[in-house]
Amino acid sequence: MKATLLALALVSLLSCTLYAQDAPILKTGPRELEFGNLHWRLKSSLTPTAPGPNYFRGTEDAVWVDEWGMHLTIAEQQGRWWATEIFTRERVGYGTYTFTVETDIEQYDPNVVAGFFTWDTSPQEYNREIDIEFAAWGQRDGTKFQYVVQPYTDSSRIFVFKPELNGTATTHRIVWTKEGVAFSSYHGNVDPDLQESDAMRIARWTYPAAPTPGRVRFRINFWLYQGNAPLRPAHMVITAFSFEPL
Repeated sequence: MKATLLALALVSLLSCTLYAQDAPILKTGPRELEFGNLHWRLKSSLTPTAPGPNYFRGTEDAVWVDEWGMHLTIAEQQGRWWATEIFTRERVGYGTYTFTVETDIEQYDPNVVAGFFTWDTSPQEYNREIDIEFAAWGQRDGTKFQYVVQPYTDSSRIFVFKPELNGTATTHRIVWTKEGVAFSSYHGNVDPDLQESDAMRIARWTYPAAPTPGRVRFRINFWLYQGNAPLRPAHMVITAFSFEPL
């Protein structure tokens, strides 16, 4: 009897081992990525959440870093559209944020939004949110750029413009100090500190007031306005990012 029970136990153990070997390995994706001398965490949500609301994925096929840069996507999987968002592990604040983006905004669905912004989970000072965004907000007149020192409902705190791009690469800068916030955007991959970059400048705008740093992190998201499904997937690459604190 004991021998029979032992044999059954061995068969059960062998079956479990074989099953474990044959079972598919689910890719949950990296929880953190290094880019631009910062550590970036990935947002994931199985239920609709802000902004949008959207579903967010942080899997390896949704967000990744390679020799080109940091890739963010909007894609459909199993009948559901998934957005992406990353945020720094490090707290940031006053200083200079410079980043270069490779993306074809002319091909964006009207519901696609790309955001680059500071954010504090504390609600004081409108979450200390300072934005550069690419969006059409569901309208059919094409994607525009905008600079915002929240709240955007105050028209003096938002500057919207049509970028008239030369190619698909743009460089952007936010300079945040106690005195205010200065924004600028450029055609191509340029160093805004060089004088020759002035010839490539698309726009510049300054707001003469600024939130305090609080406990902000920098975030980048790629999402769908009001959670509305697009006609096609979207892909964006941040090819360079730097933060120089004051």
